[in-house]
Amino acid sequence: MLILLPPSEGKTAPSSGPSLDLSSLSIPSFTSLREQLIAELMEVSGQDDAMEVLQVGKSVADEVVAQRHLLTLPTAPAHEVYTGVLYQAANFSSLSAGALQRAQESVLIFSALFGAHGPTDLVPRYRLKMGAKLPGGTPRSRWRKQWAELDGVADGQVVIDGRSGDYADWQPPSTATCVKVRAVRDLGDRRQVITHNAKFYRGLFARLALTAHSVPTTVDELAHLATKSSDVLVGDIELSGTGNHYTITIVEKVTDFF
Repeated sequence: MLILLPPSEGKTAPSSGPSLDLSSLSIPSFTSLREQLIAELMEVSGQDDAMEVLQVGKSVADEVVAQRHLLTLPTAPAHEVYTGVLYQAANFSSLSAGALQRAQESVLIFSALFGAHGPTDLVPRYRLKMGAKLPGGTPRSRWRKQWAELDGVADGQVVIDGRSGDYADWQPPSTATCVKVRAVRDLGDRRQVITHNAKFYRGLFARLALTAHSVPTTVDELAHLATKSSDVLVGDIELSGTGNHYTITIVEKVTDFF
């Protein structure tokens, strides 16, 4: 089983911890590009037009200033640094030691700065989007040249894809079975795609997979786990697809009381 997640835009700054050690991160073959991106991000963060280049607002100006010294900022496990709704739902910090180890072995968090890394890898708070125009080009264009290095990690795996569009450039190879997780709201006469709350459901789904009595190894086992946990996911569960591409849809029911 392999679980693919996006980072969260919201991040908390570790108050203490060791400085960044790139040699300790998952996917060591990404180290060289990580070094390049970090150097360029620190440089850009010191420029007068840093906010424009990094495509962020004034509310995070202090974060941009801080990352001028990214290599000396304190780090913490990535699942503690990322504070968005997906990570609140997954709640990695409350996992048992065994489940957290399973998470480190099974979860890849995609990131403009680090490419892909594990949830317990130690990282600092940072601000960088895939489309930011760094001196050497956007992170998106540069990571595209390296994604193939992940193919071996996914080979033969059931891959649960909970990523958002900005972080979904890499697609698992045909030797893997890919299962996307989406959420819709049933309005009776039509269905409405859920965006923000979909992140919450993906976080819950990741947690269910990581805490299952046995690791799901087939799409049917995954769908059964979701159906059995429909009260947690707060909706009906639908499985669609064929071959090695499937979608599990969580269907929220909405009742009109008026």
